[in-house]
Amino acid sequence: MDVIRTVLGWNYRIRRLRKRWDRLRERSLKKKDPVRGAALSKLDTVSTSLTTLEEQRLSRIDKIRLSQEVAAGLELVREMLKERQEDEDVADVIDEETV
Repeated sequence: MDVIRTVLGWNYRIRRLRKRWDRLRERSLKKKDPVRGAALSKLDTVSTSLTTLEEQRLSRIDKIRLSQEVAAGLELVREMLKERQEDEDVADVIDEETV
């Protein structure tokens, strides 16, 4: 698998980050307002770095730094959405038990 990633290069990595960004944006749009706002604002911040990676010619060091920054931001959003989903599941179970 590493050989394939090496052969495909930076464009593959950038496409993968963009795909992950798109999926997280779709998931965040399905959430309710407080979580939705926080996730969308973080995704907008990440989007600027991702756009820079896609459109500008950068040195290898800058590409690595920006791609790690984007990946960390996307992971933060993913954890935020996952944490909120677990909280909602627990709240639903508690509501069902009290009824």
